[in-house]
Amino acid sequence: MKRHKAVPTLAATFALFAGASCGARAPLTDDEKLAEVERMSAAVDQRFPDVEAVTVEEVGRLLETGSVVLVDAREPREREISWIPGAITSDEFERDPDAYMDRTVVVYCTIGHRSSEYAQRQAAEGRRVLNLRGSLLSWTHAGGPLVGPDGPTNRLHVYGQTWDLAPARFETIW
Repeated sequence: MKRHKAVPTLAATFALFAGASCGARAPLTDDEKLAEVERMSAAVDQRFPDVEAVTVEEVGRLLETGSVVLVDAREPREREISWIPGAITSDEFERDPDAYMDRTVVVYCTIGHRSSEYAQRQAAEGRRVLNLRGSLLSWTHAGGPLVGPDGPTNRLHVYGQTWDLAPARFETIW
């Protein structure tokens, strides 16, 4: 079951109702969702040309060697739902960034925009932080696991309806 935020305006409510009653588009397939994730990731890359990005596959190799620390740049309400196993929060990283100097630091969010902003801020402070290209959405499409407060989970906070692009096996929340 998906939880949605309340629609804020009467006009938005009418538009939502009109779309539902006039033959709204069928849900996207996982392949269509992945294509949209790729399109959005390319837009993030263009918006942040100075931020170095790393793919899910590259992060997988780094995880195998233990040479990476994953930093979750999302809001606490998002992190309460799920995260990549072993990831730390941005607050944890910022308490002692020097503790991770010997590892590759990779930051993520939902699609990569907020994590790119975070990587930019860290670069301004002299730290090399890479952005996980496509972030959690790419991670889940590649089959990457998520954990929540009770262990492995198929729940994912996707920030908002625009980013509701996780594979069908996930329960998305915003």
